[in-house]
Amino acid sequence: MTNSSLLLTSLYVAVALLLLVLCLATAWKRWIKILMILLVTVSYFVANYTFEDMLGWPTPRMLPEKFAIVSAVIEEPNKERGIDGAIYLWVTPLDSNRPVTVPRAYKLPYLKENHTQLSEAQRKSRQGVRQIGVVDRPGGGSGNAWFKVNADNKLKLRVSDAPATRLPEK
Repeated sequence: MTNSSLLLTSLYVAVALLLLVLCLATAWKRWIKILMILLVTVSYFVANYTFEDMLGWPTPRMLPEKFAIVSAVIEEPNKERGIDGAIYLWVTPLDSNRPVTVPRAYKLPYLKENHTQLSEAQRKSRQGVRQIGVVDRPGGGSGNAWFKVNADNKLKLRVSDAPATRLPEK
């Protein structure tokens, strides 16, 4: 745990203690006390979900539909050591072949097909050829991907060379 996460944890403990004192020392109606307890409890889970992104760990959330591959680390499965395997990607979402935001780290379940494609993409990337990835969704459909998790379904990636950038005319 980092210092900031320890600080946030201690602040939540302080809020819970204050709530306990309020619930014991006041003559508020029981439904108000229950509502306050539920509100504080739900805020813990919302904060944990939100702070996960701030701590810098790879997110298990769904990859963007189209992205530029910055880097990849592949952890192969090892049954003897109990490792399921994973693919860690650092990607930049693309819209009309232009970066949308800063790169983001993602964690995908291990698939041999993705391993092969990403190894080739890493090799080409070291040679200076930018690589673009597209997600093949199992159902073929797209939707709101910010809350979906990659571990629920085995995503297949299609990796290709980025189109040549055209310089503006003089």
